[in-house]
This record gives sequence, C-alpha cells and structure tokens, in this order.
Amino acid sequence: MRFLCLHGMGTNPEILESQLDPLRSRLPHTWEFEFLEGEISTNPFPDIAQTYSGPYLCYYRYPTPEAVQSAVDTVLDIAKSDGPFDVILGFSNGAALAATALATAASRSPSDPPQFRAAIFFSSITPYRLNSGPVTLTLEGDTIISATRQDAPSSSRYDLHTDPEASGLVSELQGRKEIKWSEQEPGRVTTDVLLGYYPPLHATRSDSKNLIDIPTVHNIGEQDHNYGESSRRLVELCNPRLRTVITHAGGHHFPREKSVVGKVARAVEEAMERAGWVA
Repeated sequence: MRFLCLHGMGTNPEILESQLDPLRSRLPHTWEFEFLEGEISTNPFPDIAQTYSGPYLCYYRYPTPEAVQSAVDTVLDIAKSDGPFDVILGFSNGAALAATALATAASRSPSDPPQFRAAIFFSSITPYRLNSGPVTLTLEGDTIISATRQDAPSSSRYDLHTDPEASGLVSELQGRKEIKWSEQEPGRVTTDVLLGYYPPLHATRSDSKNLIDIPTVHNIGEQDHNYGESSRRLVELCNPRLRTVITHAGGHHFPREKSVVGKVARAVEEAMERAGWVA
C-alpha cells in the first residue's frame, strides 16, 4: 500500500511525517508513505516555527489559475512517473491540492480508472475549480471587499462574504503574510484567483456526479473556525456511500486525542477495504 502525502502551507515533508507518526503507528507497518515537497518558500504555518525548523514550503502561495494548475500537474505527473500510488493524503492546503488533482484527473479522463484508490483529508480547504474564471479580487480600503467574475459582465460585483463560491477566499488570503493587504494603497491591489467548489451549485451543473468518487476519510477540527466550513464542503463533494467523517475537539491541526487517532486509523483501513484492499 503506497500513500502520496501532501503537506500543509508553511510546513514541509519532514513536519508532515512527524505529524503523521501517531496515525502511522496504528496502520500496517508494510504500508509506504512518500512525501511530495512544495517548491515555494513561504512563512511558517502559525506556531509551527516554535516546534519545527524549516524550510517552510508550499505548493502555491495564492490560488491563481497558473499556480494551481502547475501544482496539480506536478501531483498528477508524480503519480504517473513514481506510481502507482494507492492513496493520496493531504493536510490543509495539501488536502485541497489533493482534492483538486483528483477532480482534475476525473474531468480530463472520465472513462479512465482513478489514479488513486482512496483519499485521506485532514482539515482541508475547499478544492479549487480550474474552469471557474478566474475571479479578480480587489482591495478597497483595508480589506478585500469585492470581486469581479470574469465569466460575468464586467459591471457585476460580488461581495465575497455572500457569494457562495467565493466565500472563504477572504480569510484564506488575509491569513497569508506575504502581502500585507492593509498597507497597500486602496483600490490598487488586485489578484486573479480561482473559485472553490460550492456543493449546491455543483449539484445543479451538468457535471453533477460526485466530484470525488472513491473512498474518502475526512478529519475536521470542531474548533477550526477558519477552515471547518471548507472541510465540510469537501465532504459534500465526495460520494456519500464511500466517505467517512471523523471530528476532533481541536482546531486546524491533526487530531491529538488517542481515541480519535484510533478512529481515523480504523476508517483508513475500512476505506482501503472498500477500495478492494485485502489484508
């Protein structure tokens, strides 16, 4: 059993390997975990630097069409050249990239077998829709308060706090420290970004099948106030007959309670059994 593992923003493969140790100790020792390193330097994830040394890396800083497409291509190329892999696993930004790669591969070759047999998502951000636009976010005043959809009339404006497909981008971009938005001149800073999938709208489109149609395990922090809703959106985009959701009492981090780690381990093994794995 081979896992391709994607780390979160502002961490690195060694950090993810350490974070996964409690889970791996409960899984079969013959299972192999390989870690894909982000190629872009960034600031450390909050509180990470207090425990782990760098480098602090990511797969892309901002969800621009070019950056996300490049990261997705890297994941799919690695899966092909170094595979086969049975499972793709990711935390936070890495989980979003994993989900985006799965969705992209399925849309490119819908009749082909999936490149991965199962997926494990920890504290995921909503995956991005590569055909969504892009959207131009504009800074007006101290915060990003408007967006223009490039697939809509130029006069159309969308409040990021109410547009269901764009919601979540504010907190995500404001959480990045590479650009200090509040210090920029009002109305002068713009960036093109992709929209995330929004389950109710996805269900009304012609591609209304499950975005991810393989066994999945989702672990979500009950106190993850920034990204918990994004994680739950990803759950809705996966096949309800093949998904398992496990929560823990904390925030945007891996589960720390031994009982929850045990539940995740059992869920992973059950997912692999659904995918056809025989112990």
